[in-house]
Amino acid sequence: MAVDVVEYDIALKTTEKIKDDNKSVLWFATLPQQIGFAVAGVAGFASIPMVFHLSTVRLCNLWVTTDEPEKADLESVWEVGSWAWNWMEPSLGTASFVLLALQFMRAQALNMDVRPYTEWVREQRAARLVKLYPQYDVDALEDFARSASLKPMWLRGKKG
Repeated sequence: MAVDVVEYDIALKTTEKIKDDNKSVLWFATLPQQIGFAVAGVAGFASIPMVFHLSTVRLCNLWVTTDEPEKADLESVWEVGSWAWNWMEPSLGTASFVLLALQFMRAQALNMDVRPYTEWVREQRAARLVKLYPQYDVDALEDFARSASLKPMWLRGKKG
């Protein structure tokens, strides 16, 4: 209000514009996490029929080319899973170990206060706001940009 010499109602609209400008590139900044979220979900759920659903396992076996057990050995999902696990275990086990190692690395990075991508995104948002609104207090704008949520709009459930 003091900087722009305006009434509270106008200052409130300016504050909302700053808030909207801070969120405007959020979808792009969080794109790697959103892609990882989607890929993990699809891969996780897709692995179930790839291990236990006979038609899907047979389709996968076109590339794996192992001998198919006798019909009597494929009567339940557990028997199908036992057959499919012969080739699914190495890939699922390796993927699980890689994810476990990445989680451990992330935890150690956080313990050392190293957050390269997230920190970079927050710094870019702060610099962008300062550039868009040079007339306002730099520290206040930077603090606002750094502390604002990175949660994508589709996860918030409402506008805001």
